Amino acid sequence: MKGGNVLRQRLWIMAAPMLLAACAPATVPLRPGTRAERSAQEQRAEVLGKFPVWRASGRIGVSDGKRGGSGGFEWTQDGAAIDFILRAPITGRSFRLQSGPDGACLSGLKAHPVCAFDAATLLRAELGWELPMADLRAWVLGIAAADAPARLAYGPDGLPAQLVQDGWVVQYRSWHVAARPVPMPALVVATRRPYTVRLYVERWRFDDPVPGEGIKHHAMRKASGTTSGQPVNADGNGPGR
Repeated sequence: MKGGNVLRQRLWIMAAPMLLAACAPATVPLRPGTRAERSAQEQRAEVLGKFPVWRASGRIGVSDGKRGGSGGFEWTQDGAAIDFILRAPITGRSFRLQSGPDGACLSGLKAHPVCAFDAATLLRAELGWELPMADLRAWVLGIAAADAPARLAYGPDGLPAQLVQDGWVVQYRSWHVAARPVPMPALVVATRRPYTVRLYVERWRFDDPVPGEGIKHHAMRKASGTTSGQPVNADGNGPGR
């Protein structure tokens, strides 16, 4: 218990440098988007739907308006299953969140894993973090979550600049424009007062797609042991915009 409390306190760092560095408001003018831009975004979503297995790594910062914390992360998404590892700065200690349709478990914070019905409830209870993982797994890809209405605005480069959904405002402040299979977000800032989540994705990796692939098809292939493990590098040549 004591060790878990210490790690939790270290993860909450007053005025975390990464949070302060990213706190400037976006200045990109927002537009509803042209028909061509909306069509291109639909095509992005369709392409990404063929890659149910992906990996992202970089840095994350969270704030509740008074306290802030940051660290490095490694995120593996496999259909509906999330495997999220966060490493605290300075100490290098880490915790691991594993979540799926059957619930979520958090390990590394206490002597034994702690589990709950879903990831958001677990992170709120154990870390005090407001992190909407169910929606965030779509938002970090630069697309809206499928279970709620959303409003999308575009920037001068024709890429999404802001997404409003479930009471959150998600800003896409920079993109890996040369990434493959499609341009991918680099800096994502999600806000619902007083909470803020900032993700800087330094690297994207995608497993090879299969024609007609989707989460349901992937789940069937995974059960039969026929999923592909070949990565598609999506680093690009650095963020644009």
